[in-house]
Order: sequence, then C-alpha cells, then structure tokens
Amino acid sequence: MRVLFADGWNSFWHFVFGFIGAFFAPSLYHFIDYQLFDPYETNVLIDILEGLLGFASGIYVEQGIKHSLVSPKLATT
Repeated sequence: MRVLFADGWNSFWHFVFGFIGAFFAPSLYHFIDYQLFDPYETNVLIDILEGLLGFASGIYVEQGIKHSLVSPKLATT
C-alpha cells in the first residue's frame, strides 16, 4: 500500500470526485463503485480514503457557504 496523496494526478482526482460528491451525491457513489469493482485496482482503501477526505472538505466548504449567507429575513429589514 502507498501513502496518502502519493499518486500524483490520480490522487488529485480522487480528492476532487469526493469534493464534488459533497454537492452532487451520484458522483461520489460512482467513484466508490468504480474503486470497488475495478479488477485492476490495487490501492482501493487508500483511494477511497482520499475521496472521503475530499468529501469531508466539500461538506466543510458547503456548511461554510450556508452559514455565511445573509438570512432572507435580515436582508428585507
């Protein structure tokens, strides 16, 4: 097994697909299915962990966006 984020662009895309999954769930499901059912995949757990780290980052960003927006009630007063 390799260490996290040591696979160059491949690791980058795992993170990105996880990040996108925070906003559009089917992309995360597709990523995990691909990792689990690809017969040539050798680092399944590391790749999924990179994706889940991207997902957690996306959730963090999404929550920050939601909490930083002005409430519609406050905008009208």
